[in-house]
Amino acid sequence: MIHPESDDEDNQSFTSSGTKSPPPPSPGHKKFLFPKKEYVDHLRPEEINWFFKQEGDKKWTPFIGYDSLRIECRYRALAFGPQAVGEDIDVKERILVRGGLYEVDVDSKQCFPIYWSGDVSTILRGTWFHDSTWQPLEEDYANQLETEHLANFIGQRLEDAPPIIVKGPRPVIHNIRFHEFHIDWNSASEIYLFSESASSKFMRKVSHSLGWQKCDLVFIFSAGNRLHRGYCYEAVMDDKPPDITHLVFVIHGIGQKMETGSIVRCCKAVNHLKCKLFPKFDSSNQRAEFLPVEWRSSLKLDGDTVDNITPNKMKGVRNILNSSAMDILYYTSPAYRTEITNSLEHELNRLYSLFCQRHPYFEANNGKVSILAHSLGSVITYDIITGWKPMKMYDQLVNSVINDEREQASGSKELLGELDKARKRVNELEELLTSVQERQNSTFKLNFNIENLFCIGSPLAVFLALRGLRPQGTGTLEHILPTDSCKRLFNIYHPSDPVAYRLEPLVLKHYATIMPLPIHHYDSRHKTPYVKMQRKAYAALKTTSEEQINVKINKVGDNGDKDDSDSASEINLNPSKKFSFCK
Repeated sequence: MIHPESDDEDNQSFTSSGTKSPPPPSPGHKKFLFPKKEYVDHLRPEEINWFFKQEGDKKWTPFIGYDSLRIECRYRALAFGPQAVGEDIDVKERILVRGGLYEVDVDSKQCFPIYWSGDVSTILRGTWFHDSTWQPLEEDYANQLETEHLANFIGQRLEDAPPIIVKGPRPVIHNIRFHEFHIDWNSASEIYLFSESASSKFMRKVSHSLGWQKCDLVFIFSAGNRLHRGYCYEAVMDDKPPDITHLVFVIHGIGQKMETGSIVRCCKAVNHLKCKLFPKFDSSNQRAEFLPVEWRSSLKLDGDTVDNITPNKMKGVRNILNSSAMDILYYTSPAYRTEITNSLEHELNRLYSLFCQRHPYFEANNGKVSILAHSLGSVITYDIITGWKPMKMYDQLVNSVINDEREQASGSKELLGELDKARKRVNELEELLTSVQERQNSTFKLNFNIENLFCIGSPLAVFLALRGLRPQGTGTLEHILPTDSCKRLFNIYHPSDPVAYRLEPLVLKHYATIMPLPIHHYDSRHKTPYVKMQRKAYAALKTTSEEQINVKINKVGDNGDKDDSDSASEINLNPSKKFSFCK
């Protein structure tokens, strides 16, 4: 998109896909790809721009040039036949727009999301625009205006508006009236819209009687507005985001049943903030895209059984608990765990398949996939990645108990015989449960490799601890998450989050005494690399009436001796307001 460069972020708007939409310039700063027209002629596709607007929005948002040109091409093929665009195309095929997250049906003039439901937008073909705002005139009016303009002025020479306002009203050479407003032509390049409301008519009468001319101030009082034919930016095919090189699936935690669609709004906010706070994040040859994954909305689980057994007293609080914390009980229940895991695994594969169908270059260019999971979603994701099976743990426990009893009963033949029968029965049950689980878990496999797993506010560590996982002393994550399943694991949390737990002490036990690293604020000017940040240790817990304890810690040098020359660090035992993370 051709436009003047601007450093004012407050004047920038963003589309729902996160791409920047520059502020409209004044008419004198309009940019032209081609030589400026000297005569009235039909609008070129580059001069027309398409817009979209969701229900409840007040303004139309422009499509980027790449999207607008392809929509206009399809529009002309529908209106005049495929030969009008010089190529054989399927006019019923939807067009991928807005960063690849939406599809446009030109025939119905609607824009649909691909990876989630709802969020349908109306699209509009913009040919005539209001001065200063560059908002498009409604399409029905614009089509009539365009027909009238070409019928009376095609082939006439275009003249610039006079730089100096002359005294006396300029003659109206053509006029068209609608119910709400009328439009006057002072020349082929000067067209004005006037409201037909009583107040506007009164102000116009006053302004004419005082001899005021059609300047900007008079427009405000007389409800007059200049119209421009053709958009302020001429569309170009190069005005497009780079290809997606990194796909990030965003998985919600508990409470999605209570607030359906929130994960979609969060992902749209991420794309908005990505462009606003990190304008260089998507470079010319790479781009990260965030896709929401809803695994809870389609699940019925117990139906309405829990609702039926819920007492009426404190109904509001109980409904909140049933819609949020109950998800944890569902997942720990053998009856529903498989259904929940299947739902998330199926949705991840479905979304990835949809994405690859519309972006065939992604796998060919070795695109990367990461997962960002919140709360319980991180636990479910972890179990899918690792293929964790609860029955395996139970079998190990039973076999361990039988072996211990066998050692203790080594002198009793009768007891040994009973243990042998018990072991045989356990083996039969194990084979039966394994066959059932294999049928249930036959599809527990993701169709893509995972580059990074980001756990946000996650209770994963406490789940692993309760499953018996302990530090192995190797200093690696292999016993937690093998690198062939996922290359990197990040645990990001707020220190005051009551359901978030640390993962590092499950790697090495002494990490429990080391404070996690704070994440840099996005606008920090002096960002110390994380590998160079000084590690701090928690002070030993003591009985004290004070809320804060400051402890002096001597830094230990590389040779193992205490270095008294280094300044001491202060340790604050109160939770920090900053987000913290561990890797």
